[in-house]
Amino acid sequence: MKSLTIKGNSKMGQKVGLFNLPAKATCTPTKWCLEGKNGKPICYALRNNCLLPSVIKATQERFKQSKRKDFTERMIREIKDRFNFFRIHATGDFYSEEYVEKWIKIVQACPNTLFRTTTRRRDLTKALKRLHKEPNVIVRESLDTVRRKPQMNLPVAAITSVGIKKDVIACPNDCDKCNHLCWKKPKNVVFEEH
Repeated sequence: MKSLTIKGNSKMGQKVGLFNLPAKATCTPTKWCLEGKNGKPICYALRNNCLLPSVIKATQERFKQSKRKDFTERMIREIKDRFNFFRIHATGDFYSEEYVEKWIKIVQACPNTLFRTTTRRRDLTKALKRLHKEPNVIVRESLDTVRRKPQMNLPVAAITSVGIKKDVIACPNDCDKCNHLCWKKPKNVVFEEH
């Protein structure tokens, strides 16, 4: 694999760097993620372009690379002074405390980059709170219609039907349009189900 990072998609824009992992292998999906409203996955990572063989192969390779001892150094080289904004896991999630600790080292070594991530991994709350304390990163707990109540004492990301109303940024589904606000402010983010 040449590069572990990729440039943002149509929603995030080309100024954003991404690092994705395979969804089911790393996250804790709810019934909503897997079945949505119509028995089909609502999770972005389990449908559309994410099902292309090349995308599946790439996320599986990144997962493998993330376990290597040189992962932290490789990511620092790929991110530092290259991206103003970086999304950790548009697909996939943190899978161990050791892996979260690698990201803490990465964000510390890249102070000029703003990072954000969304997680369902309540079993890793202590480590994820350490990551969230870094001045250039925001960690949000992911909520949906099955998992409506936050438990991690972090900002949240939720579909609008969950009903989060306090300290909310309504995602316009275009990061350039809102000037990457959710990377800059540790507020709750709500978005329309798509």
